[in-house]
Amino acid sequence: MKIKQQRFITSTAAVLMVCLLVSGYFAVAQSGSSDDPLVTQSYLDAVITPKAMQTAEDAANAQANTLSARINELSQKLNESITAAAAAVASDETFLKRVSAAGGGTAADSGTWQSLTLSAGQKVYLAAGAEVVLRSGAATCVESGGRGLVNLSEVGELSEGEALDLYALYTATTQSAGLQATERTKVLISGDYSVA
Repeated sequence: MKIKQQRFITSTAAVLMVCLLVSGYFAVAQSGSSDDPLVTQSYLDAVITPKAMQTAEDAANAQANTLSARINELSQKLNESITAAAAAVASDETFLKRVSAAGGGTAADSGTWQSLTLSAGQKVYLAAGAEVVLRSGAATCVESGGRGLVNLSEVGELSEGEALDLYALYTATTQSAGLQATERTKVLISGDYSVA
């Protein structure tokens, strides 16, 4: 009986010892607490965060590059379409006659439109009622007597220094209003003019 009692006491003592050790371990450091974190803050700061930021930045840059390329492609197609349509309209004599007549002028005959190439800095002074279409290049408005050019395509008036739009039809409402080329420029002119 002593042996049984001794075994029982030894077994009970061993079980109690194991229970005390396990509960002591859990009491001192619970998994996931600040004493025993599952992942340390320094690991997050040094490894996880930089990798996540780089992955996000790479994905954003790739998406931005894709969108930028698509925008450039569509913009180029749109510019080509606009240029082709504007060239077709500018060479359509019937259209030019209709626009001229709608603007209060007289319909121009095909022989009255003259093509003129200007160098940067050159000025064209138009007679009152003369019309001009900017075909290529760039030019700004030159006023005469406080009046500039009237844009018959968009129904508006340009003041001194304002840029002319490509393929828009302009008319001079006063003598010597006109345009100044800011680069090599081609224009179509109907009516009297002088170049300076």
